[in-house]
Amino acid sequence: MQNRGALWIFTILLALACAYQLSFSFFTSRLEGNARTVGAFQADSVIAASTDKTLERGPLLVKFENDYLRAHGEERIYPVLGYTYRECKEKEINLGLDLKGGMAVTLEVSIPDLVANLSENNTDPAFTTAMANARKAQLASSDDFITLFAQEYAKIPNRPPLSAIFYSPDRQTIFDREGNDEDYIKALRKEAETALNNTERILRTRIDKFGVAQPGIQKQQFSGRIQIELPGVKDKERVRRVLQSTANLEFWETLDNTDIGPILDQVNQPLSQLLYPELNKKDSSAVDSLGNPIDTATATAAVVDSTKKDSLVTDDSTAAPVDTALMRAEASKRAPLASKLMLMVGQRGWSRGPMVGQADLKDTAEVKRLLAMDAVTSALPADLRLAWGSKPQAVPLNNGTTGQMLSLYALKIPRDGKPRLDGSSISSASQDFDMKGSVEVRMSMNPEGAQIWALMTAENVGRSVAIVLDGLVYSAPEVRSEIRGGNSSIEMGSGNINKQIQEADDLANILKAGALPAPARIIDETIVGPSLGEENISTGLNSFVIALILVLVYMALYYARAGWVADLALLVNLFVLIGSLASLQAALTLPGIAGIVLTMGMAVDANVLIYERVREELRHGKMMKSALDLGYKGALSAIIDGNVTTMIIAVVLLIFGSGPIQGFAVTLGLGILTSLFTALFLSRLITSARVDKGKSFSVWNNWSKNIFVNAKYDFMGKRKYFYIFSGLLITAGIVSMFTNGFNWGVDFTGGRTYVVKFTDDVNVAKVRAALDDRFVDDSGIKSTVNVKTYGSDRQLKVTTNFLINQADTAADNKVDARLREGLATIGVSYEVGESRKVDPTISDDIKGNAITSLSISLILIFLYIAVRFRNWQFGLGGLLSLVHDALVVLGLYSLLYKVLPISLEIDEAFIAAILTVIGYSINDTVIVFDRIREYMRDHKRDAYPVVINKAINSTLGRTMNTSLTTLLVLVIIFIFGGVSIKAFVFALLIGIGVGTYSSVFVASSIVADLLKRKDLTKNV
Repeated sequence: MQNRGALWIFTILLALACAYQLSFSFFTSRLEGNARTVGAFQADSVIAASTDKTLERGPLLVKFENDYLRAHGEERIYPVLGYTYRECKEKEINLGLDLKGGMAVTLEVSIPDLVANLSENNTDPAFTTAMANARKAQLASSDDFITLFAQEYAKIPNRPPLSAIFYSPDRQTIFDREGNDEDYIKALRKEAETALNNTERILRTRIDKFGVAQPGIQKQQFSGRIQIELPGVKDKERVRRVLQSTANLEFWETLDNTDIGPILDQVNQPLSQLLYPELNKKDSSAVDSLGNPIDTATATAAVVDSTKKDSLVTDDSTAAPVDTALMRAEASKRAPLASKLMLMVGQRGWSRGPMVGQADLKDTAEVKRLLAMDAVTSALPADLRLAWGSKPQAVPLNNGTTGQMLSLYALKIPRDGKPRLDGSSISSASQDFDMKGSVEVRMSMNPEGAQIWALMTAENVGRSVAIVLDGLVYSAPEVRSEIRGGNSSIEMGSGNINKQIQEADDLANILKAGALPAPARIIDETIVGPSLGEENISTGLNSFVIALILVLVYMALYYARAGWVADLALLVNLFVLIGSLASLQAALTLPGIAGIVLTMGMAVDANVLIYERVREELRHGKMMKSALDLGYKGALSAIIDGNVTTMIIAVVLLIFGSGPIQGFAVTLGLGILTSLFTALFLSRLITSARVDKGKSFSVWNNWSKNIFVNAKYDFMGKRKYFYIFSGLLITAGIVSMFTNGFNWGVDFTGGRTYVVKFTDDVNVAKVRAALDDRFVDDSGIKSTVNVKTYGSDRQLKVTTNFLINQADTAADNKVDARLREGLATIGVSYEVGESRKVDPTISDDIKGNAITSLSISLILIFLYIAVRFRNWQFGLGGLLSLVHDALVVLGLYSLLYKVLPISLEIDEAFIAAILTVIGYSINDTVIVFDRIREYMRDHKRDAYPVVINKAINSTLGRTMNTSLTTLLVLVIIFIFGGVSIKAFVFALLIGIGVGTYSSVFVASSIVADLLKRKDLTKNV
């Protein structure tokens, strides 16, 4: 072997580089251990000293740990090189969320809202029609919104030019007044790209203020989405609020309730006549909100919150809450609006201030619908805008109960339709306390904003100014006098003081980071509890260690000293692989650990190929040194071909996969490279060094020496039976696909899934019934709820599509609340260990990516084999065998998902498993094909079936050893690797079993028949 010295130097340098990269984890773990100790002490101290019984140790522990790590972030912890903790953390190997717990979300910037904003919400019929059609088309198309909008707008006859829709003097830097429609589409596309980049920057600033160690944010180049990982985060409501808030801060002048309230009361009559014409035929008299004559409007009841800190209403001691009599059927029909919206009127008349009413939280949608009717909008002033408050308030009702009421405010719209002051004028914001000790967010303005604020407050002395964030009124204080200096504040209301401080701190950080250029909504959300992360680490490591030991023992027993060399190469392979992952800062996920373990099996495969070749040469009478040279040379082409086809799969997974699947792809791809290096170079260096020194070296033990030697099985003679068996299996699977269907995961259907762990055994039917009663929408339609055992009777997987088409945070919180309500009725303590939400829009993309990745993989593999073997028959035989494998695995999933106790879902992980099976199967097939090609050159006079039989028989030792070691590894992962990857490993398990069968019995048979058609002179 040439250049041994250079290879040894390279190997030593590579090992040192990997050791250096892995050393960072050693030093960071020491500081993190100190953080856990200090955090536990501080958390326990706070709980012991606090009288607040709602405090939880978990969130406090995470907070204090992160505080400690941030405080020591610049401390030099690497003694020799002087790296700080932050620098070491950036260089160490990362753990995925499934191993350390936390929250991962995918956000999508709302380009339709951006386009609407750029048009200043233009109401041109052609524009609104094109926008609506583009939104609909987006649900079933993979094209971006700008492209779809351009297509839909071009279809509309007699449409105005886009310059008439978008151009204004304020936007002359964005749009060219003389530009054509194509120029405007280009400008819109540029603005969309800018909005995505700005959104990433703003979100990164917000995340940095979260106090999370090692957060991650990544913009997806192809989809225009943003992926965010927040390790250790548990408060999902807080994350949703902070990430999805556009931070659109506005200061509005207000109108008074004394002007607006009477109008809202008077519109009850036309609303009643419109909605209940039959009732009004019986009694056409004009009535107000209580069904009384319209001239007694002061009898309308209202709710006045005397504890309100901003001067929204007068202190009317005679004002009383609306009686529940308003809810009587007859009264609600005579006063539709007032039955849902409690107007601010008392015995002394209409209350002063901008608050015009309050509605129960559950009635706000109905109030909004009524207010949008022409009978109401035509009666209201043109300069009025109604806006809801930001938080519901507990208001006592006459029946002794407490209602969660949301206030409605009257904002005054200026002539240009824009607020006089907005968040762009805010220079700083911070959490603080007012003179009464209440929590607030104090804001300072830049000089221009301070000047406008002074003028605005001077003009509104005695009236209220509303502070509005993302369309919701946070406060509307009465202006006592002109405010100079540009200072203002937002009151956080009442409630738990710790929660108020956290919300105020979050709001201040949002305001400082700036407003998002367009709304961003969460379309994919995964939450993993820390306990589940620890469990995944434990099970993953257990499976890894057990599989490693068994593989090492098997190789040593079967191949003697050669087996020990293969074991050493395998250990170095794993060391280099993990070091390479660390150098790339790749995230190690649970599927990634499965990829490492699978790499072990594939690394063994290369050594098996070499040693089987060496054994053949020794049987032919060669000396050990010559046999080794010929063995490495003879196995090289098969090793390269097999690994190239598997690398194709890894690249496709990396491009089209997401999250943990990408982690699996990175691990698989790096594993292929490290396996090639250790098998082809390192193991040969060791064996050559030993043989050159005259030391003994053997590739068999006595018991394994003659296994599969002189095998003469007539595989091709029985290929019709293989066709029949495969045909029956595939037919049964296809029938099941149409009759039994699949257990589709939320990746493909959209929906929410929860993994719930109970402290005791629970009845699945009882849990399903409890959730069925609660996952019901406002129209009374029940949503689909699927509850299945997940690993044990104490752990269930709940899947539902309840409110999945509603993208707002309120819907997410509502689903979580309904889940808690239903589980609370079971009477067994529980913990939601993991949850996932997939928006229908991204589920369509996942479907598309799955089809694309499978198609591309099959085409690339077909082309590679056809070119590599210079024969399309081999390419087609390999392709058909892969289709065979995929159909068999799909059929078995369809047949068994209702029978087996594991969750056999068709999801993104399943697609990754299918692609991995394809890669492994084609690896097997290529090795058989390689030997067939070799035998065809050496046995040109023999019939094709004879040649193919000889080739298959000569590779049986390699096929069986590789398959057994890989299947052994997968069985260990399946047993010890944890519930969350059982379905993934099960697909690999049956797929590799089927792949081994198809490589020997199906692919070779197809090639034989195709070659028969090519050359009819051969006897078959």
